[in-house]
Amino acid sequence: MKNKKYLKYVLLSLTISIGMSSCSDFLDEVNYSSQSADKYYQTKSGYESLIVGCYSNLKNIYNNTNFQIFTQQGTDVFTQNYPTEITPMNQYTTTYQSSNGTVYSMWSSYYNALKNVNAAIDRSENVILRTDDPDGMEPNTLAQRVAEAKALRAWYLLEIIRNWGKAPLEIHEAKEPSYTVEYADGAAFYKQIFEDLEAAIAVLPYRQTGSNYGRMSKAAAKHIRALAYLTRGYEDYADSKDFENAFKDAEDVYLNSGHKLLDDYAMVHRQSNEMNDEIVFAIGFADAANYNTNIWNQWFMMPYSIGGWLGLGKDSYYGNASAHVKAIPAKYAYLMYDWQKDRRPSVTYMSPLNGDKNTSVDGKDAGKNWFQCTTPVDGVFAKGDKIIYFPVPTDPEYKVWSASDKDKVRYKVFNFPAGDASDMSDDDYYKYAYQTTNSTSRTFLPIWKFKDGNTEFKEDESGSGTRDIYLFRLAETCLIAAEAAVMNNDNDNAIKYINYVASRAAKNAPVAGLTGYSGTVTLDDILDERAKELLGEGSRWNDLQRTRKLAERVLKYNWDVSNIHGGTIKTTLTEESFKNKFILRPIPLQWLNSLSNGSELGNNPGW
Repeated sequence: MKNKKYLKYVLLSLTISIGMSSCSDFLDEVNYSSQSADKYYQTKSGYESLIVGCYSNLKNIYNNTNFQIFTQQGTDVFTQNYPTEITPMNQYTTTYQSSNGTVYSMWSSYYNALKNVNAAIDRSENVILRTDDPDGMEPNTLAQRVAEAKALRAWYLLEIIRNWGKAPLEIHEAKEPSYTVEYADGAAFYKQIFEDLEAAIAVLPYRQTGSNYGRMSKAAAKHIRALAYLTRGYEDYADSKDFENAFKDAEDVYLNSGHKLLDDYAMVHRQSNEMNDEIVFAIGFADAANYNTNIWNQWFMMPYSIGGWLGLGKDSYYGNASAHVKAIPAKYAYLMYDWQKDRRPSVTYMSPLNGDKNTSVDGKDAGKNWFQCTTPVDGVFAKGDKIIYFPVPTDPEYKVWSASDKDKVRYKVFNFPAGDASDMSDDDYYKYAYQTTNSTSRTFLPIWKFKDGNTEFKEDESGSGTRDIYLFRLAETCLIAAEAAVMNNDNDNAIKYINYVASRAAKNAPVAGLTGYSGTVTLDDILDERAKELLGEGSRWNDLQRTRKLAERVLKYNWDVSNIHGGTIKTTLTEESFKNKFILRPIPLQWLNSLSNGSELGNNPGW
């Protein structure tokens, strides 16, 4: 573990100074690449440190609770933990405005990342080449580093344009602050994205292995390009071949990259197997000081330690749970699986599989479908006793507990959701006030596939995880191919690629017989399969936005959107408001106010 990633130990102080700049006042912060050290960045070691800084920005963006809110709230498979609160980005209320802090944070993070990659690309022209100078770089190495930076830049640009629709197109290192900017439209952004990816694909190796694992590769760049073609394909300015090209790139990665779908979904998420053939690109963490900061392991876990549960104290057995969980699974996220015939729910959630250290994702037994006593209470609970029990369909003792059944045991029982996936009113998971000191927090079966065997409880909730974050994996590449085929009226390939994922889900399931796809594959089929395969990974919000299915599916499955404070407050989300407003994020008001021409630039429609 300690030497698994090339970027984990190189010039830590430079990584911090270059890659972890403040998100505030970003127009003023022009010295992200330490311009006073021009000479240093011309050397091999200096330029390599600049590239490491580019990669460190990935952690700033994706290992951040703002990313969880930005990508999961307000969707069909995630909702909010606190039903008594107004949660603007989940419920689309009038309180969701252009001054939203999460939107501003994400905007700033992407542009801070762009500053670093732009500096790396622009400064490459002055790097000393290796002749007789020991400080020089080999030309081939330099070309690869520039290609990596261009692939990263293309990804950041895609993130910006798919969320905001228009924005400043920053492709050069800022030498001085500027308070007057111009928007570029989607067509200009995609032109730059495809230019950067074409340049990267021409240079990068198909896979990065050994000490280079964790760097951008040709497979990762083609995955990005497939998603970019797919996303642009839905726009008014799309090219007629966008869906065809998206399919070609995704299929090429599947057939020729050397990446493979693993036979067992459990092995994809097994911490001891995280460097596996399915992972196209990952953000690396390690167990050395300053690098064990992954916080994903606490995002989708019930806040057990602050809930007032007798016998459940703060303990490293469960590690940290976010005290203010931002997104929890909606009812549909539990019911969309056939738990007996699909391997994925047992891997994804607390379950008997995750309660056995020989099969669990984290190599521990803490993921069983009940919380055990960590703080003994004399005469009530001994250490290890059940405190909270979640019967799940794969539990040999599974049943629906009646009120009288529950009264016979000391521990609390929360029945598995049942009935209409759009109605959460009577389900145990979505009630609250079970706890004595945290009566507004819901109790729910946690997502476990991101849990980390190396975590410890920290009072300040700082990260202690060492697991990699999977940014792209081949299962998603297959689903990109399937979606592109659907949109290109190529049903044969849509069936083939969606079934690559669905057929893997059937392997090692408790019961055989999971039905694959046949007939005509639809966008809803794609979205269902993406939800089951990639729950909590990537951006669910962008999946629904891209396919224009957000309002339809959110209003159908996210009960908290349609039942704000018992229906006394109305959501502003409708099919019409989605098309005219919520299809894009608001341009952050804080950023506009920092410009001399902010009022002239204006905001996105509806904001």
